[in-house]
Amino acid sequence: MVEVIYFHRTQRCYSCRYAGDTTKYVVETYFTQELANGKLVFKMLNLQDPANADIVKKYGAYSSSLFINEIKDGTDHIKAVTDIWFLIGKDEAFVNLIRSEIESVLENN
Repeated sequence: MVEVIYFHRTQRCYSCRYAGDTTKYVVETYFTQELANGKLVFKMLNLQDPANADIVKKYGAYSSSLFINEIKDGTDHIKAVTDIWFLIGKDEAFVNLIRSEIESVLENN
C-alpha cells in the first residue's frame, strides 16, 4: 500500500492551499483505480489538530509538507517530497512531479 499525506496548519497561505489542492487533484485524476482498490490512500491532515498527533509524530511533520509512504511487509518507507515548494503556481511542472513520484513508488509496490 502507498499513503500520500499532505500536512497543513490551521491557517493556510496561498502556497499551502495550492500544494494541498493540486496534490489532491493529481491523486484523484491520475490514480482513481489505485484509490478504488485500496492500493493508494490520500489524506490531507491538519498537523495542529490534537487528533492527528500520532501520525504527525510518525511522519515528523512540523509544517506544511507532503509525504509518500510505501508500506511493504508492514514496514514504512516514508519519503518527504520537498521539491513541490519550488513549483508553486507552475501547474504542469507541479502535476508532473507529484504524478511521477507516486508512479515511481507504485511501481515498486
